[in-house]
Amino acid sequence: MSKERSPRSSNTGVLKGLLFGGLTGALIGGLVAWMGPLLIDSDLSENRLVQRLAQAEQILTAWDLFALPVLILIVLGTHEVGHLIGGLSQGMRFLLLIVGPFGWYASVSGVRFDWNTNLALMGGIAATVPTKMGADLRRQLLVLIAGGPVASLLLTIFAVALASVSDPRFAAYCVFVAATSFGIFLVTLIPVRSAGFMSDGLQIIDVLRGGSAVAERTALMRIFAQSLVGIRPRDWGSSAVNELSRIESGDPLRSTGSSLYLLYRSMDCQNNADMLRYWKMLEDGVDGYPSGFKQSIYVELAICAWLAGHTDAVRQYLKASKGGIVEKSRRLLADAALAKLEGRGQDCERYRLLAIKALEKASDSGLRKLTEDQIAMLTDGS
Repeated sequence: MSKERSPRSSNTGVLKGLLFGGLTGALIGGLVAWMGPLLIDSDLSENRLVQRLAQAEQILTAWDLFALPVLILIVLGTHEVGHLIGGLSQGMRFLLLIVGPFGWYASVSGVRFDWNTNLALMGGIAATVPTKMGADLRRQLLVLIAGGPVASLLLTIFAVALASVSDPRFAAYCVFVAATSFGIFLVTLIPVRSAGFMSDGLQIIDVLRGGSAVAERTALMRIFAQSLVGIRPRDWGSSAVNELSRIESGDPLRSTGSSLYLLYRSMDCQNNADMLRYWKMLEDGVDGYPSGFKQSIYVELAICAWLAGHTDAVRQYLKASKGGIVEKSRRLLADAALAKLEGRGQDCERYRLLAIKALEKASDSGLRKLTEDQIAMLTDGS
């Protein structure tokens, strides 16, 4: 169990986004420069948008390139907010919203802001979770997923309309936004899997197929919903836990996610045999987990190794957990545990106190109770 696993970080999301935006901008700039004089002499010369683009070719400079990052953030943000609005419109609960370097996260004390430094997540991500389970879950999921592409399409239409009534420079910006947003609309609907994530198109197909896909999502959401309202892992409903234990999905998010929740339960029930079992399953599945989120799995592996007394394994897992979206109190717990195993009493106490403070901003009330108990173990002979 102490074998080191090297994390396989992936920056494909942000690199593709920046490359796509840059190429789009260069393409539009080239088209404006090349086609402006041609269009102004054509039958389209009376078109307002054509006139403004032709004028923009005369006034745009290299300084206008500095506007591109802001425009790309607007495009990415609109797509993710679309997902968010889709989920909230279905009565779902806000979890997180990341757009470029900006991040907003749910916590027990309300929504908190924090900078995002993980390149793999700068392409944007939004998450909500249903607060009620029922027959309408499939429809709720479809609205949530489709919200992003719909928002991108609406932004495309709005940007084109705005360009036709704007001054030449702003019109060129609007055309860039429209082209990029329409590109994202098309690309996200392609049914593919990238860096552990399913595209919007693939998720829509997955949900429409029904069967195990919806059942597995429902099982995970039932557990997550219980934990969010403060039910600790050992008190989760037995029927929901049984559904979770039957998940045998080929999707890393669902298979590894189910193992993670079952690990929490085994920790809270102090069932060492189950903890070892799910520890091994998480270790086997962590490489397939989405970049930016797998770090949270490594933190839990480090806590498992601490409970088993494997100092080297704790050190290796923590090294692999750098960056990403991780519950801060869990990371500080793991840091304190390593310090205790290494005999660094002052560091252990410092991390322990920081972990207690971080609990005030924890996003999961049920998991918070388990974390409190594990923090208390640092002061006894465990």
